[in-house]
Amino acid sequence: MKKLLLFGYIIIASVILLNACLDEKEVVSVSTHPESWAEENAVDFHGNAILSKSLSLESCQSCHGENYLGGSAKISCFSSECHAVFPHPKGFADMNSANFHESFISENLQWDILACQKCHGTDYAGDGFEQKNCLTCHTQTDGPEACNTCHGSDTNPAPPRDLEKNISTSARGVGAHQIHLTGDTWSTVTMRCSSCHSVPENYSDAGHIDANLPAEVIFDTLATFRGKENPVWDRSDVSCNNVYCHGAFTLKKSESNNAWGYADSVITGNQPKMIWNAVGSGQAVCGSCHALPPQGHIPQETCNTCHGRVVDADFNIIDKSLHINGKIELF
Repeated sequence: MKKLLLFGYIIIASVILLNACLDEKEVVSVSTHPESWAEENAVDFHGNAILSKSLSLESCQSCHGENYLGGSAKISCFSSECHAVFPHPKGFADMNSANFHESFISENLQWDILACQKCHGTDYAGDGFEQKNCLTCHTQTDGPEACNTCHGSDTNPAPPRDLEKNISTSARGVGAHQIHLTGDTWSTVTMRCSSCHSVPENYSDAGHIDANLPAEVIFDTLATFRGKENPVWDRSDVSCNNVYCHGAFTLKKSESNNAWGYADSVITGNQPKMIWNAVGSGQAVCGSCHALPPQGHIPQETCNTCHGRVVDADFNIIDKSLHINGKIELF
């Protein structure tokens, strides 16, 4: 009797259990990541996990795919409002690698590194993470935003190197930049970047990285002889024309206090066409910018009779600060 009773209990319990298993249950969805996984300022932000090494990029690939474009999760790490340039490829910080970030930034971001601030911080110091501190390599005063990060060298920001990594003066982006800034053969009057370009005070100023290449040539008051001449840069044949510094000047007798020095109504320079990338070809020799004496000047065998502070009897410039300085230095 006891065995029958026990058997009955077993049958009843089995029926109850079977009935419970047959009931339709609601599927419970369990998130792989914490709710704040994508929130940059949250403790659970996945960037912190990767930087602290508690999570590896390889582990992300198991769900998001080897290229992070979706994988089995069907969620791309490059979707809207997410990563545009990260995870970075191998060699991103290696200047000898084809994946070096300079090439990526120039080709894909048109040199606009402000997008880097999203992960590296507004000061590029890594927001407390040494692994993403750009200042470890970019040690200049302005860090990655220093002028010579993209062009120039440790000496000054003018090419070489230009934005296409050219270093030869035959390259249009290099040309005679250094001669204009550091040369002192004919004059010590300071040539500045602003003599031919609008120079931004800050990296993100209008007209700098927000404008398409090439850099605009905008001549200053020295090059225009205080607005009296109209210099022209011709990119197609890489030449400068009508630049005061290279003999573009017209001095009118009617406007001069020294009319006695005129053999004509005007004294003019040679106004030569200067080829920008023909450095060292003999374009700038004594007499190339103006005749000796200039056209329209009274005949004279030497210059030092009237311009003795500037030049000696053998046509040597003795005070280069008084030559090509935008003034007529007389007596």
